[in-house]
Amino acid sequence: MTKPAFPRRGVLAALAVVLMLGLGPPAAAQVTVSVRESLLLQVGERRLQLRVGAESISGGGLHLRRVKEGLRGTLHGRPVDLKWNGDGAITGRAAGASVELTALSRAPQPGLSLHGWFGADPAELTLTPTGISGSVGGCAYSLPMAGNHYSGWRTCDVTRGPPVPVTLRIPEDAVPLGAAEEGALLALLLSDEALPPASSAGETPGVGGSGTPSP
Repeated sequence: MTKPAFPRRGVLAALAVVLMLGLGPPAAAQVTVSVRESLLLQVGERRLQLRVGAESISGGGLHLRRVKEGLRGTLHGRPVDLKWNGDGAITGRAAGASVELTALSRAPQPGLSLHGWFGADPAELTLTPTGISGSVGGCAYSLPMAGNHYSGWRTCDVTRGPPVPVTLRIPEDAVPLGAAEEGALLALLLSDEALPPASSAGETPGVGGSGTPSP
């Protein structure tokens, strides 16, 4: 049986309810997904705000159309064409990088497991109500839940500098996305491809991930 392209409640929606309970200690990194609010991703001093709608995801240099079992559009002027099937297999290209991922819901508990390849780098991410951990785009993430958001650090290889803070916040009215769409969007954001270039003041490209702040 073919799964609906946009189910009523996705993993992020379920996680948002848990996050609103205010569990966990306070901390410092950011992403927001809401019907009315912007999605906000912050890595170091760089931030990206997106509007996630029923038909599109747009903001900064990212402009995507939500199509049946896929996302299409551009990222900083480069094509994005991702598609998935009912088994959670995600394939395609994003800003020049080939994508081969599998996203699976961690039923019956809320959460998502993502593994495969994003470009030349292996991807292995786990998203649960207690934290986000794993790697994508050549960087490792450790984002425990802190209050009403995920907050922690990203560590890349030594040539890209020291760890930098990252934050992911999910409001109560999170957009209902299916596991595959959530996995594709999460990989795209955490791969660093979607973030704006580093500013000339206070940031150095290539430190702590592409364009993150200098120590």
